[in-house]
Amino acid sequence: MLKQVFVSFLLFGSVYVSYAQTDIDALRYGTTSIQGSARNIALGNTMGTIGADITSLSTNPAGIAKFSSSEFMVTPAIPINRSSSTYLGNTTKDGAVKFQLANIGLVVMKRSTETSVKKKWSGIRFGIALNRLADYNDVYSFGGYNDRNSLLNAYWEKLSDKDVIQSEADAKTKYPFDASIAYQLDLLTSDTLGNFYTATNNGNMQQDFTIRKSGGFNEVVLGVASSYNDKLMIGASLGVPIINYTERIMLTEKDSRDSAFDLNSFSVETYSQTRGAGINFKVGIIAMPVTNLRLSLAFQTPGILFMNDAFITNMEVDYAGNSVILTGESPEGASRYKYVQPWRMTAGVGYIHKYGLVSVEYDLSHAGDSKFTFDEKDAKAYENYVNDRIKSKYGTFHTIKFGAEFKYDPIRIRAGIQYRSSPFKSSAAPTGVSIYSLTYSAGFGYRGNHFFADIAYVQTNTKELFVPYQLSTEAWNPVPAAVLTTKKPAIVFTVGYKL
Repeated sequence: MLKQVFVSFLLFGSVYVSYAQTDIDALRYGTTSIQGSARNIALGNTMGTIGADITSLSTNPAGIAKFSSSEFMVTPAIPINRSSSTYLGNTTKDGAVKFQLANIGLVVMKRSTETSVKKKWSGIRFGIALNRLADYNDVYSFGGYNDRNSLLNAYWEKLSDKDVIQSEADAKTKYPFDASIAYQLDLLTSDTLGNFYTATNNGNMQQDFTIRKSGGFNEVVLGVASSYNDKLMIGASLGVPIINYTERIMLTEKDSRDSAFDLNSFSVETYSQTRGAGINFKVGIIAMPVTNLRLSLAFQTPGILFMNDAFITNMEVDYAGNSVILTGESPEGASRYKYVQPWRMTAGVGYIHKYGLVSVEYDLSHAGDSKFTFDEKDAKAYENYVNDRIKSKYGTFHTIKFGAEFKYDPIRIRAGIQYRSSPFKSSAAPTGVSIYSLTYSAGFGYRGNHFFADIAYVQTNTKELFVPYQLSTEAWNPVPAAVLTTKKPAIVFTVGYKL
């Protein structure tokens, strides 16, 4: 079971220049966990130290030097996502099942042409693989009666900023992805003195949310490795991370207790899509100082990803005095930017015996080293704002992994565990929820002369605090937070063939 916490804020076009990226996006893309083959998953993601698994191209590329023949494998997965959402004392449950591809790869072996007397290098292994780094498929539904504030209060604070809004024309245009649409639909109105008013009674509305997330984070990786004198394996790989993330959030506020004049309900739907690809490099070594003992060390450089976002907002308003539903839509927003992944270092130790193996790995990374760079010249102020938040909230985090395998030919029985510390600095850590991560996994496999098959079960639980908007006016605070809990048990299969 994995317990993992993020804190997110739903910001409907949160700044004047309307950039969608926040420090939460940096955390999402900077704290990935490799999946790969069923054997790697069952062993707690420690095959980078043991080697002879295609997954190691994304962790420690020296591991492919241990292959004794060319090999092909493919790994489908069946995650079963079950979510539970608690908001204003109410709990709602959702669920979904979606087929995925966790891994596919090929290793080609080129043997050394030197004579057995002179041969020191064992030959070169080339590998190419697609490995799954993160799964973003989630669905949440939740709601409750909010007697303190409304989304319109957040819009009111934007339109009441005299540094930005100096006329009615400004109110209609300066925030085209949220507050300006609401103003054009009369969810906010103004008088001749420039004072703004909300259609709600400062809250006292039934709020219902639906959040749908889809997509994933994959990596295409190409590597090369060799071993020297059966004592040292070295390898390097080029990674091409690929991000595909879609988020659709719907908020409906209903006047269920007749506290707002003329307003029955309104809804706001935001849609955002992120696509990106980039590059990173990994180098690693595995030393074998004594028989059966392996010591590993690997490093991944900070990667750079070139990202493209598309986003749009739709609103609907139902007034008691109108016979039709009023609608409003933002322009089609888009932004291009670069995202820098944090570096990662991995060290491990493993011991292989005729009856099986044990392995331990330690990962070190720094979430605060993530950063965004926007292409637009007028975005510098927001770029500095987001990157400052990343540095102030996130710090070094650690991952300890353990795996064990029992061997009774041709059967293998495996188990693993992973622990990851919080990526938050202590001063910025959310309160009231656990912020560490813990993953349990198990599986078994079959090893024939050419054909092999593995199956693994892994349990992943995540917990997220979702704050729908932010308010600076003390009288309206606090904004209620939803606790989104997701259980993701997954069954993973690998089938392969040794050529």
